[in-house]
Amino acid sequence: MKGHRQIITYLLLTIFALLSTAAVALSQDTVMNIVQERDTGFSVSASYLHQFDTDINRSGEFRLDKALIRSDWKRKMSETVTLGVGAHYDYSDYSFTGRLNDQIADPWDEVHALNLSVSALFTLDKNWKLFVAPSVGVAAESGADWGDSMVYGGTVWASYRFSPSLTLGLGAGVFSKPEEVSAFPLIIVDWKITDRLRLANPVQAGPTGPAGLELSYAFNDFTIAAGGSYRSARFRLDDHGPVSDGVGEDRSFPLWARFSAKLGKAGTLGLYGGAMVGGKMTIEDSRGHEISDESYDASPFLAATVSFKF
Repeated sequence: MKGHRQIITYLLLTIFALLSTAAVALSQDTVMNIVQERDTGFSVSASYLHQFDTDINRSGEFRLDKALIRSDWKRKMSETVTLGVGAHYDYSDYSFTGRLNDQIADPWDEVHALNLSVSALFTLDKNWKLFVAPSVGVAAESGADWGDSMVYGGTVWASYRFSPSLTLGLGAGVFSKPEEVSAFPLIIVDWKITDRLRLANPVQAGPTGPAGLELSYAFNDFTIAAGGSYRSARFRLDDHGPVSDGVGEDRSFPLWARFSAKLGKAGTLGLYGGAMVGGKMTIEDSRGHEISDESYDASPFLAATVSFKF
């Protein structure tokens, strides 16, 4: 039975890796789609995620509490150009018991990630669109040198509308992170299967990777959905921590179910439940040499998002 569960898990990971390709944080905006420009104006959201106690192979347990704040502004400057500005902040509070690699106790605790971006969406003709979004930010544990924690780069993609119900596209993202430069392809999907059923990327691409893929069904007053992606959080460690000026990374495949409902005319409430599967935690020293790489068990989580658009 255990072998069957492992096979099923690997099949799910493969499917979502092919569909969403690289890394992303959990979906935050329950209705935003990276292909369309219908969300012009100002939007703000606040989210909370709790990842329950999870076994790390041979290394004890950890849990995670995460708060996220998103603000975005978009304006259609002309019939062919839409510009945007975004500011995103993530606060992650990790709690460990035991030692990673049987050596390192409490490898990190509070991690901060701040990202500022600008974007431009160009409508080239009735079918083709081009999107460009450079960004800069920091990803650091409390006590780390922010000057050594810079994250910068950008994403670019082009999409083609095959019909009023189907848009597909390809692109790429390249980001410089602490002791690493990462590049990944982007797959853009917006398929309105019926008036209520949709398969699409639920969030924008950024330093943590491209958007995932989500299948949603819209009722009159609420929406249900299921989706998946692959995320990677990489950050500079505390200058005075157990691995001084090193680099930590937490990566996994989030799989989720979502329920969302409107809050008045401008708001949306999203409730999530799911699991982080295929998780790994890596620690590198200040020179980029790996000193620990530990897998962790499937980690259940609950999350909630409140968003408003004006």
